Amino acid sequence: MYLSRNWLEEYVKIPKTISSEELATRLSMHTVEVEKVEDQAKKFDNVVVGKILTVSPHPNSDRLQLAEVEVGTKKPLHIVCGAPNIASGQFVPVALIGAALPNGMVIIEREVRGEVSQGMLCAPDELGLGDDHNGILLLENRAKIGQSFAKYLGLSDVVLEVDNKSLSNRPDLWSHQGMAREIATFLRVKFSGYTANKKVVNKPTKSFAISVKNEAPELCRRYMAVGIENIVIAPSPQWLQQRLIAVGSRPINNVVDITNYVMFELGQPLHSFDQRKTNEIVVRRARASETLETLDGQQRALTIEMLVIADANKPVAVAGVMGGANTEIADDTTAIVFESANFDYVSVRKTSTALGLRTESSMRFEKGLDPLLAETALLRAVELILQLCPKAKVVTEVIDLHDANINEHKHVHFTLAWLNQFLGADIKASRILEILDSLGFEVKQKGEDLNVQIPSWRAVRDVSIKEDIAEEIARIHGYNAIQAALPEVAMVPAEVLPERQLEWQLKEWLAYGSALTEVYNYSFVGEEQLKKLFLDTSSCLRLVNPIASHQSLLRQSLAPGLIEAVKNNQPRYKEFGLFEIGSIYLDLPSVLPKDKEPGNTLPYQEKRLGIVLASDNPADLLRQAKGEIESVLRRLGLSAEWRPSELAVNWSEPQLSAELIVGGKAIGTVAQVSAKVAKSYGLKKSAAIVELSLQQLLAIAQKQGSLAYQPFDRFPPLVRDLAFVVNDAILYADIVKEIKNYNQLIKAVDLFDVFSGGKLGEGKKSLAFHVVYQAERTLTSEEVDKVQAGLLERLKERFDAQIRDF
Repeated sequence: MYLSRNWLEEYVKIPKTISSEELATRLSMHTVEVEKVEDQAKKFDNVVVGKILTVSPHPNSDRLQLAEVEVGTKKPLHIVCGAPNIASGQFVPVALIGAALPNGMVIIEREVRGEVSQGMLCAPDELGLGDDHNGILLLENRAKIGQSFAKYLGLSDVVLEVDNKSLSNRPDLWSHQGMAREIATFLRVKFSGYTANKKVVNKPTKSFAISVKNEAPELCRRYMAVGIENIVIAPSPQWLQQRLIAVGSRPINNVVDITNYVMFELGQPLHSFDQRKTNEIVVRRARASETLETLDGQQRALTIEMLVIADANKPVAVAGVMGGANTEIADDTTAIVFESANFDYVSVRKTSTALGLRTESSMRFEKGLDPLLAETALLRAVELILQLCPKAKVVTEVIDLHDANINEHKHVHFTLAWLNQFLGADIKASRILEILDSLGFEVKQKGEDLNVQIPSWRAVRDVSIKEDIAEEIARIHGYNAIQAALPEVAMVPAEVLPERQLEWQLKEWLAYGSALTEVYNYSFVGEEQLKKLFLDTSSCLRLVNPIASHQSLLRQSLAPGLIEAVKNNQPRYKEFGLFEIGSIYLDLPSVLPKDKEPGNTLPYQEKRLGIVLASDNPADLLRQAKGEIESVLRRLGLSAEWRPSELAVNWSEPQLSAELIVGGKAIGTVAQVSAKVAKSYGLKKSAAIVELSLQQLLAIAQKQGSLAYQPFDRFPPLVRDLAFVVNDAILYADIVKEIKNYNQLIKAVDLFDVFSGGKLGEGKKSLAFHVVYQAERTLTSEEVDKVQAGLLERLKERFDAQIRDF
């Protein structure tokens, strides 16, 4: 966006001591980013007024022409030109050799199809005066030959170019009045804004009527229109043209120029219709297959999501974007209708994007304009047209269709203490009130409390909470004026999550201590996969929208994923070990926390640790798997007990599975994959899997407490090996419990061998134990023999256990 310093000074008296460069710096520090400062006259260095003396065809081109142009030098310039609208006697802008035009072109003497060109005749777009490139810009006959083009235009202004991105949330700054208010605030000088005069629309003559209907109030909060006749279409006065040229807009005629002038002055886009073609106005959504030729001459296909301004039959404008060619102001227009509206910013943005048509109007509407601004801008346009066309008359009442709450005001409450604490500064109350008042905020103070009314031009998409007010005060006061200081923050260690800490420890121990590789498997499994493991799928949770057909269920164990990992890696390694920490999901209710809605439940979810060892040699594989877990448990200060599993999983060998007992609780299992499952699943290696509950392990470890140094026993233990033959139905755990509880001298019991078959006979098994005896003195063999004899009697009596003697 371009800002004219001369235009700004109509609203705020900028001290002469402040250069344009300094003004740009202050704007950048307080409000918006200024990208460039440009003296208008310098922009047209080496561009002068010339008069075309003769025009002749180019001898070597059908499209080009040769012009002899007088520019005040001794000899006329010989210029090659391709524009179709040049003729002898015309006054035109001429770029001399060495000129650097606003569009970036540098003029040099060059040969064009065998003819030397000593300059260039300029089109409006080449001079930065609009987008028109259809022909050379023709000047009035009042021009003086050789006169500086900048002087001809009356340009004595400095233009500041503002980065549009820094205006994204500030619709009020898309105008000279809004920007002047900001400048007055940080320069601490008086601001003189435009005050609308409602008398200009009083007592209309009512020579014609306008009918307006708003069929899309959700997309148009306010629509205003007024009719004016006795219009004479003519060029705008020099002062108005100079204002438009300064901000990069090409003057067209007095009516169109007024709508553009008001937009750049106040920030509210306006549109003018030829009254002969617009007696009825309907604000509505476009209908399917409707089209409109816009003012740029392009035929636009409309969709039902777009808002249009229409007459009784057809669209005449794309709301907030561009008017239609079918109602544009013509040279013979004598009566017009001014439109001033407030369109939904989302709708305008979507329409502009869909049409690939971004205009000065759409850029302002899509920021979210103040609905109260529509009336001010309409009155300003009427005031200007009556000034430029003295015989013009307002002939209709002002039509004003709007929603009921456009005059509502938003308020924000806070205290001075909060504000200074939030900013980390000590700004005096008088300075705070001065800043807010200058920006247009109304403040009611009661002691430390402030009640701030947000001005309508800041309330749409900008200021809504007290932190926004704090930002306003900080930027005007000056960020550099606020002393930088590190916040005082208590150095509190982060909260420790015991479960996560346990996971990290397990990963470190298993990866570095046991040389196992961690794997991450999906939480999803498939029916075919589970069937190969002879597992029932009826109790599995089924996904409503699975990512793949083979991942339609939630896993109830880590084992399927670990077995799949063995299958995928078995061709690469002779033997290997993997581990995974992940969740399993059971179709059991797990009640949500109390702060959630009552009655809501989720499936039960549990974090588990799984380990799989794979090898070509099945011998001793199960013992190795048990050893990995026992190593982990020892690090936690826990010991493991194993007992035959009463409910063996379907994928395991029945005789090669056991439950893991820690702290008297069963928290997991160890099992070897059966040959039947291996064949079904395509496993070429033997595999043993351990799976245990991390939650239960954590609970036991926390109850156990931290590891602490334990001194060595002062007295040596006596270890006796006993092997019993018992019925196959008797559980190992029951025998261990009986042995441990028999006598206080028995400190530990460890199963080291299980044997069945052979001489034992059918239905029998042999269990071999290390039994450790120890006391706070040195035990004698006689004492241990006596206790052991009683133990054998007890086991015989309880389990019919016989000492194995072969």
